[in-house]
Amino acid sequence: MRTHTGRTRPAVIALAAALLAGGLGYGATQTLPTGPTDPGSTDTIVNAAAGQSQKKSPHPKGPCAIGEKKITNKKFVKTVYEWPDDPAHVQSMPGPAKNTWEYKVDFGGKVSATFGLSYGVINAGLGFEINKTEGFSKKVELNLKDKAHYLVRTGRVYKQYQFDVHEQHADFLWATSTSARCSDYYWVKKGSATALRPWTGTYRVQKVTKPKTHAAPAQQTSGITG
Repeated sequence: MRTHTGRTRPAVIALAAALLAGGLGYGATQTLPTGPTDPGSTDTIVNAAAGQSQKKSPHPKGPCAIGEKKITNKKFVKTVYEWPDDPAHVQSMPGPAKNTWEYKVDFGGKVSATFGLSYGVINAGLGFEINKTEGFSKKVELNLKDKAHYLVRTGRVYKQYQFDVHEQHADFLWATSTSARCSDYYWVKKGSATALRPWTGTYRVQKVTKPKTHAAPAQQTSGITG
């Protein structure tokens, strides 16, 4: 029988040598080229993450303060009376007598706090002009029955309201050193305040007597005008 051993072995040896020279032999490691298109490149991934973090990083100052404010939860609280103690609002009268008396009173509204709101925004939120002066006048008949000294006093009548002030905020979606984007808008309560609305004028009559020991309180009457 004819054998080809002598011819085959040199060819096999030559092929193995060629494969080893090309780096594809048993136990060889193939190194792929690295670059931007290489998903396995550690340096590329780290650099990309750092760039993304620099573009959209959390803002260090917390929520966005948009600044828009509004009045909410307005409600009536009570009627408030003021009795100024000055010559323009107090008149002396002797009795007994029947007098026709005309009183006049001019006054404006009041607000306990504005939280930075303009009067225009406050007026719109409350439904009346807080900074407008109202004038009230009326003639009344006074019947001073006793022989005594009387004081007639003019008063102011307000309607008091309570309200809240809210400011619009948002959360930073992302921010850089030169720009920011806000998202998820919501309202934050800044505080509460009261407002006095001019309602009408009024008067009261007080009989003044000489002070005595254990004297009874002075008698007085009052009337509210519309």
